[in-house]
Amino acid sequence: MKIAILGGSFDPPHLGHILIARQVIEQAGMDQVWLMPNYSTTSHHEVFQKKLSPVEDRLAMARLLEDEKIKTSDFEIEYNKESLTINTLESLTARNAENTFYWITGSDKLETFHLWDDWKKIVSNYHLIIFPREHMLWHLEERVKEGLQLQTIPENVIVLQNKNLILSNVSSTAIRERVRQNLPIDFLVLPTVEEYIKKNKLYK
Repeated sequence: MKIAILGGSFDPPHLGHILIARQVIEQAGMDQVWLMPNYSTTSHHEVFQKKLSPVEDRLAMARLLEDEKIKTSDFEIEYNKESLTINTLESLTARNAENTFYWITGSDKLETFHLWDDWKKIVSNYHLIIFPREHMLWHLEERVKEGLQLQTIPENVIVLQNKNLILSNVSSTAIRERVRQNLPIDFLVLPTVEEYIKKNKLYK
């Protein structure tokens, strides 16, 4: 199968994650998208380090987004607690040679992509899917070439820039802040996720 990985903290998962996953399946011809919560960011460059909610909660909430083609993977939680993308891609490929894996990254991450561990190896050896953020749709290919230091975009890098893509700037950070302020989040997350947050008193 062709499987796209959407990594992140999922703290909490929200409708923006669903928009990305479903449109990657449609536009890039993926068989599945795996939501892959990271275990930790302590091994990452300091730019990416942040305090996370308990991994059990983040994994449980991510599983609430599953459907027939969107699945949740605990691969980094179980096998790559440093949650370094290069290690995840190497391990997944070695363990699942029958599948082809693609790593989804938002275009807003391009400016800091050079801070990822072994980022050049990721670009040269693995498949990437670049999903645009709302303010970066125009001239996206040029931004990709600049961010990944490429002269041309190779076949292993898919840049999604269909004008019919539905883009969103919903963020987990904003949702956590709304919860702290006792503001509604029902239009940003699934009802089951909202219920989980309330039941477990997250972000208070």
